Amino acid sequence: MKFLSCFSAGVLIALNVHSAQWKKHVVMEQGHCNTAVAIDVNGDKALDVIASFNGRVSLFIAPNWKKEVILHRFMGGGGGCIHSSTIDADGDGDLDWVGTLAHSHPFWLENPGKAEALKGAWTPRMIDEEITGIHCIITSDIDNDGVDDLVINNFEPAKGIPDSMAWFSRPRNPKRAKVWNRHVFADRDARGGSHYMGAGDIDGDGWKEIAVGAKGRPFADGNWFAFWTNPGKAGVKGPWKKTILAENQLAATCILPGDINGDGKVDWLASRGHSKGVIWFESPSWKIHTIDPDIKQPHSLTVFDHDNDGDLDAASCGYESEWLRWYENDGKGHFKIHTLDDKQQSYDLRTIDMDGDGDGDLLNAGRGSKNVVWYENPLK
Repeated sequence: MKFLSCFSAGVLIALNVHSAQWKKHVVMEQGHCNTAVAIDVNGDKALDVIASFNGRVSLFIAPNWKKEVILHRFMGGGGGCIHSSTIDADGDGDLDWVGTLAHSHPFWLENPGKAEALKGAWTPRMIDEEITGIHCIITSDIDNDGVDDLVINNFEPAKGIPDSMAWFSRPRNPKRAKVWNRHVFADRDARGGSHYMGAGDIDGDGWKEIAVGAKGRPFADGNWFAFWTNPGKAGVKGPWKKTILAENQLAATCILPGDINGDGKVDWLASRGHSKGVIWFESPSWKIHTIDPDIKQPHSLTVFDHDNDGDLDAASCGYESEWLRWYENDGKGHFKIHTLDDKQQSYDLRTIDMDGDGDGDLLNAGRGSKNVVWYENPLK
């Protein structure tokens, strides 16, 4: 899908695809932000940005990034959302917004349509009233019905559905339903502060597995990466098998699927977001390969062909090291490190074509740097 250009005043970052400059565009510098997503809200073919910070959810309209507050008070209280995504929650053809609070419940905001989207608050609705302590929400079609579902974790061991993860299918009438349809696939089987998830078909049967990293502290039994195998047609009620990829992975967080070495098998690429390092797990042995041993607190991760050469690259940003880096894959799983910025924090990083020129740009929620920025890929 093409989008028109929506440039703001930018800062040149004089490091690379491959030795060209990426331009840094500032969306906002107004507060600590853990999550931001891009969506064309008003139908002008330019991607706008929805970010959660300072106790609200705010919409920034491209190209000048004028702010509109679309939620003034969170359902269940709490500060800014810790993670978010977009999904057509009500089946009306436009994208709605879903968010999770670190110590409360997941909810969604109804997009009122391009004619009304900028005229006031979006209506909030609950997804689940029991799951809590959430640190991740992702969108994926888990039951192969052609409709996106949500995957959400329950981070805390003493609240909600402790140490568990679930996928949620859309209820028959999302605007009237009290909650979505919950399907627990990791029932008290994700002990240790489960963090950010990825979904992909690892075994080639056409059904997506779900992976997660568990960071450990302050909870016991963490510091591991694992995935659960989708049982297929029995997936709504059938058991999911847990496979441990690796233990003793200090402060494991993000994990995403992709064929990293071009052998036709789907691997996992991961980061230790509360310690150090970006790695990948080679299928089917799950041998660990190191991509970047030095990046500190890489609490964000994206997998995408950033240089358009036919293989999957990666990108991450370390909120302690303040490096935003993309990792150039040679097609065989060997990576070259390119530092785009050395003064930027992150908690959430997305690859998306922000300017509509056909390549993958990077949208970053700035955490302690109190901003939302995007980096323009110089490919033409």
